[in-house]
Amino acid sequence: MCKSKTRIEFIDIIKGLAIILVVIGHTSPNKTEILPYKSLIYAFHMPLFFILSGIFVATCRENYSLQTLKDFLHKNFIALIVPFIIWGTIYMNFSFSNLIYLCFGSWISFAHIHTLTSLWFIVVLFVARIYLELFYMLINKLKLKIEYSICIAIPLFFTLGFCLPHHNDITTQNGNFLSYDIAFVAAGFMLIGSLLKPCIKKITELKNIYLIMLMIFSGLLFICGFSLTDYTHEFMLMANATYTNIPAFLFCSLTGSFCLIFAGILIYKIPVKKRLLNFLGQNTLGIFLVHRYIVVAFLTFLQTHTTLSRLSINIIITITALIISSLLVILINKYAPIMFGKTNNAIIKNEHNA
Repeated sequence: MCKSKTRIEFIDIIKGLAIILVVIGHTSPNKTEILPYKSLIYAFHMPLFFILSGIFVATCRENYSLQTLKDFLHKNFIALIVPFIIWGTIYMNFSFSNLIYLCFGSWISFAHIHTLTSLWFIVVLFVARIYLELFYMLINKLKLKIEYSICIAIPLFFTLGFCLPHHNDITTQNGNFLSYDIAFVAAGFMLIGSLLKPCIKKITELKNIYLIMLMIFSGLLFICGFSLTDYTHEFMLMANATYTNIPAFLFCSLTGSFCLIFAGILIYKIPVKKRLLNFLGQNTLGIFLVHRYIVVAFLTFLQTHTTLSRLSINIIITITALIISSLLVILINKYAPIMFGKTNNAIIKNEHNA
C-alpha cells in the first residue's frame, strides 16, 4: 500500500539549503566570470533537487490504467506546466513566435527569447516524471521487483541521457525538444532518490557524531572529485547538458548531494526553531521562479554605484533576494497560487501537513 505524501521537516530544511545555494549561484550571472564558489555549487545543486524529488515519486499505485496515467498527467500539468507557461510568458517579450520557442522547452530556446532560462528545470522535471511513471507502470505490469528494477534502470537512464545527441549551438539550434535527453539524466537521479527513500528516515536516527562524520567524509570526497575536474575553468551546466567530465559529474553530484543531506539532517536535529529554512523548503519553486531578476537588478546597481568587494556584494544580494522573493511568494500564494501550480486547497493541505 502506498502512503500519501506529507511534509517532512528535514526534507524541507535540505531543500531550503539547496534553494539558498541556487540564489548564491545566480549572484554571478556573467558566464565569463567563473567564481570558485559558483563552480562548487553548480557541481551538484541541481542533481540534489532531482534526488529529493525522487524521494516523493510514487513507486506503486493501487492499480495502473489509462485513467491513472491521465490523472497523473493532469496533476503534473497543473503543478509544473501551468507555472512554466505563466512565468515564461511574463519574462519574455510576448509574440507568437516567442511562444513557440517557449513551448520548445530547452535552455537554448529560452535564452533565444530572453525569458527565464531557469525554466529548464521545470520542463525537465515534468518529462522525467513521465519517464518514471511509465517505468513504474511497466515493472508493475511485468510484476518485477521494484528495487532490482531501479538498480538496472539507473545506469540505463544515465546512459541514454549522456549518449543521446544534444544540440547546444545557440546561434543555429534550439536545443533538444523538451530537453528530453537531460530528462533521462534527471530521471536517473530521481531513481537514486527512490532508492534512498526507505533508509533516509533511519539516517535521521543516527547519533549526531556519526552524521558529522558522514558529512565530513562525503564533503572530502566531493572536494577530491572536484579537484580532479576542469570545473575551475568551466562550470558544469546541466541545463545545457554541459557535463565537462561525466564520471566526475556523477561523482560530485552524489557526494555533494549527500554532504548537504547530512548537513540538513544535522540542522533538523538541533533543538531550535527553523522557520526560515522550513519556509524556503516549502516554497522552493516560488523562490526559484521569482528571485533571478531581483538578483540581476541589485547586482547591476551595486556594481555600478558602490565600491564594495565582490564577496560583500554577493552576500548582500543573496540576503536581499531571499527576503524580497519570500515576500512575493507569500503574496502570490495568498492571491494567485495558480502561478506556482497550487490551488487554495493544496496550500491548506500543505500547511496542515507541515
